[in-house]
Amino acid sequence: MVVLTSFTNEIKIILTTHIAFYRRHPWLMALFILGFSLGSALLTAISGLNQEAKTRYQHSSALINNPVTHLIKPLTGKQTIDGNLWINLRQQGFINAQPVLRGRLKANDDKTLAIQGVDTLLWVNQLQQNNSQYQQADENDNKTPSHFSLSTLLVDSQFAGRLQTKTGSQAQFVLKNGQVQPDIRLMDNVGLWAITDIAHADYLLEAKGQLSFIELSHVTELQVVQIKQLIAGKAQLIDAEQQSFDVLSQAFFFNLTALAMLGYIVAVFLSFNAIKLTLTARQKLIKQMQLLGCTKLSIQLSLSIELIIVSLCTALIGTLGGYFIANGLVLDVNRTLVGLYQLDKALVIHWQWTNILLGFALNISALAVILLTQAKQVASKVQLIFYALLVSTSVGLIWLLNYATNEYQALLLCFTLLVLFILLVPKALSGLVALPFTLSNPLAQWLHADTRFHIKDLHIAIIAILVALGSAIGMQIMVKSFSTTLNAHLEKQLSADIYLRSNEIDHNLRQTLSHLPEVAQLSIYMKSEGKVNNVPAKLSSFGESFEHYQQISLTSGSPISDKNFMDKGCLANEQSNIKFGLSLGDVAVFEQNSTHFNCRITGFFYDYGNPSISLLTLEKRQNSATLNTEFIGYSIRLNTSTTVVTFSERLVNEFKQDSTLILPNKRFKQIANALFDDTFVVTKALNGFILAIALLSLCTSLLSLSVNQLKQLTILRNLGVTQQQLLTMKLLQTGGIVLFTALFAIPLGFALGFALLKFVMPIAFGWTIHFSLDLTSLLIMCLTLVGVSVLCAYLPIRKLTNLEAKEL
Repeated sequence: MVVLTSFTNEIKIILTTHIAFYRRHPWLMALFILGFSLGSALLTAISGLNQEAKTRYQHSSALINNPVTHLIKPLTGKQTIDGNLWINLRQQGFINAQPVLRGRLKANDDKTLAIQGVDTLLWVNQLQQNNSQYQQADENDNKTPSHFSLSTLLVDSQFAGRLQTKTGSQAQFVLKNGQVQPDIRLMDNVGLWAITDIAHADYLLEAKGQLSFIELSHVTELQVVQIKQLIAGKAQLIDAEQQSFDVLSQAFFFNLTALAMLGYIVAVFLSFNAIKLTLTARQKLIKQMQLLGCTKLSIQLSLSIELIIVSLCTALIGTLGGYFIANGLVLDVNRTLVGLYQLDKALVIHWQWTNILLGFALNISALAVILLTQAKQVASKVQLIFYALLVSTSVGLIWLLNYATNEYQALLLCFTLLVLFILLVPKALSGLVALPFTLSNPLAQWLHADTRFHIKDLHIAIIAILVALGSAIGMQIMVKSFSTTLNAHLEKQLSADIYLRSNEIDHNLRQTLSHLPEVAQLSIYMKSEGKVNNVPAKLSSFGESFEHYQQISLTSGSPISDKNFMDKGCLANEQSNIKFGLSLGDVAVFEQNSTHFNCRITGFFYDYGNPSISLLTLEKRQNSATLNTEFIGYSIRLNTSTTVVTFSERLVNEFKQDSTLILPNKRFKQIANALFDDTFVVTKALNGFILAIALLSLCTSLLSLSVNQLKQLTILRNLGVTQQQLLTMKLLQTGGIVLFTALFAIPLGFALGFALLKFVMPIAFGWTIHFSLDLTSLLIMCLTLVGVSVLCAYLPIRKLTNLEAKEL
């Protein structure tokens, strides 16, 4: 017992000494914590978004913490279900069935607001208890409303701008039959859909008793069988965790997680500097402890306790930062997921304690690796480890280039490219500065010798900049290539001059417009939703003959002809071939409810932005299949002598078409481009974080050299070198090192861009994208980084020269 008490007291004394050390060197502790906190913040932000997507039905649409296990949705191809179905379920004893009605309200300024009606009686008492978070839409203060009625429309605070006109007054919604304007109130964390009582939503949307879907909670297997019997032929029962979104969005979150992990790795380099400096600065202190009688076990155990506490603190700080980052990105992520991946329920970010465990586990693992690299046994075998890693990385790279077939292997290919450059660039830089240069200027000679002597101290910062800039260049190449390819794709596919939206086909209007001398061609667009091999799919048609499909580009480069539709022929998008395994000549079985539509694949076409399977067939075949079909509208290609403005006015005046449903080609392309631009908002934001962390790593590396270089610069000043000359030399040294790193980052970025375009994009998303390079933007990015790096280096170098001046 006495021994244990003595051992415990010894550890306490050692820990007290460590705390005193950090008090004397607060910036070391700050760097240590900052690196791991920034890294875990990025990773937990993306992890939080991913987790919210997976558990989005833990809260019902009424914002009640009542996990939704199943959904009753309209039959595929239908938009609503009869409200009597919900009444029948309640009569049969299914009291955990809650109806939801969704729709959109349009304001006078053409802005729209998505709303959903729920049973507000479930939570009106809860709202009264927490009404401090509400405020009137026309008030600027935080006063709470005096009452809450079933006609209230709760809108997320982030959409407050949509509820005001340019003059600052509250926007009025366009209600066809003179309904009373809703009582609007703002609330945090409502999500994309404003909430009101379902009866009020029915009144505003004129739904006439129709529902969008029904949420079910705590459903047993026996009840599932009973419900299926009750709704047979009227609706479909779907597991909440097995919807189209869950299938289609996996690649999106997988790639975001990989990018966040890259940010974590760059941030770890920042902490590596702090740990290295901490261990170096405490070597003498540890020796003194040993001389005073502290055992090696006590010192190691105290260091372990210290690192565990720091890991836990940084995990907590990182999770808090990740929570705010996720909230900043959630709106853009929601837009992308709703627009491209069929997200059925908006994501709302909640605090997740599990992310702290994730950050803690990652930080402990990173610390273990960092400490392992500092071990004497490892340091003595550094050359052997270097060549072993180089050979294994090269072999792995060659194998992956030839045999990568899934998302993990594709991203592992990118990782091996990073490792290869991480191994080679510091060696190349060390070899370059070691070359014998004949320099006559004494200051240039000193600068060369100083660079050669301290280059190893900057290796970590060099690697961080290399990884961050190389990744940014690779992502820029991917985004530019996608943008160029998409623009060329849209230029051909959206070749009509006017797009006229319509909910149903008007045969008389179609016939009349087709025979107008101003119209060169009139096509339609109708689609049926379903599945092919349990993968979400869409069957579409544009007209009665192959001439209506000439805007479609086949991957083979051949023009579309009548042969593509003969003998039950159809066209499939390239995703169905690359990602879902369909081949030429295969018979695709399109399933919609109990109806099956078979077609033979005769070609594949480009279909960028669509993560699911898409099939094209002739209008006659689709109509004969008795599928639930949604008519989207008409596409009108005009003769060269007719202007879009003139014909649009004729559609409004002569054919009585709603002007808001007439979309010129330019406007339609803008909508399509805006949708795809949203997909890269999060990517660009994460790239910005990674570059910022890399620059911070450079700044801290230069700060860490200040103590070692102080005596050298003092000697130079005594020899007559001015402070301005020292500052200029050190900035030139920093700019040269970063420029050299950027020169290596460019081929790394090219290699990553190639891997992303040729492996990650086709394997993860099913798209083949042609390589496109914006050389001007690339050079501007590199030169900007060099300039920013010099600015980041100015402060520590200025501080160093000022300290040296004071020493004189």
